[in-house]
Amino acid sequence: MSLLFVPPRLATFAVLLALSFFSVARAETSDVETTWRLLDYIAVDYAGAVSHGTVSSPSEYAEQKEFATTVAAKLAALPPKPERQALLTEAARLQRAIDGKAEAEQVAEIAHGLAAALLAAYPVPLAPNKVPDFARGAALFSQNCAVCHGEAGDGHGPDAAKLDTPPIAFTDAERARQRSVFALYQVITQGLDGTAMPSFGSLPAGDRWALAFYAGHFAFPDAAAAEVSTRASELRTTESHGASDGALAINPRQMRAASAAFQIPPW
Repeated sequence: MSLLFVPPRLATFAVLLALSFFSVARAETSDVETTWRLLDYIAVDYAGAVSHGTVSSPSEYAEQKEFATTVAAKLAALPPKPERQALLTEAARLQRAIDGKAEAEQVAEIAHGLAAALLAAYPVPLAPNKVPDFARGAALFSQNCAVCHGEAGDGHGPDAAKLDTPPIAFTDAERARQRSVFALYQVITQGLDGTAMPSFGSLPAGDRWALAFYAGHFAFPDAAAAEVSTRASELRTTESHGASDGALAINPRQMRAASAAFQIPPW
């Protein structure tokens, strides 16, 4: 018998074990990304639900509470790590703040801090492994997104008026400064529950990054392309090994700056 011979049953078991491990790893990554996305939405959108201790939008407030509950549940379901209990403690603190109608600044601080701690404990890729193809992003946006978000990204596409939840206006610079390209990538990948925003998870990762890159550019003038050109090197990062400030700070304006460094055609 050859020393390299592996009994068929053992080989089958090894393959099934490998597939099982791969599926668990993918599920964990998906849960971390979903949790991070929900925390990002809480940090940005809570201000539209509560103002000075009073609920200004009951539907938005209910959604914020639901998101916070989901965050806590998903954190509790993550594989055990020494850091998990601290994450759960902060998730409970976030829920108390929302239940108590705390100021938006306090809720945003807790949510951002929890999101950073989550990625430090359970790292996932935060940036593409190559510069996104801007022309490809433009084509994909026109084909898949413009009907709702508008060709100019202003939220006034032909079908926008038909939707219960208005499409995001990517031209809103104030909102854009609070989001990261990673957040846009997550929504493109997973869709957005309770809205007409579908998942584009079937697209290759490179296409999804290209879409995120393109959607993120609408809010900023061409002059911003000269800013933070040193961020270019960060876009070559395939995977973060923790929630580093550099990785988390890649926002649409800085992506524009990086595009200039990479000599991507201006827009």
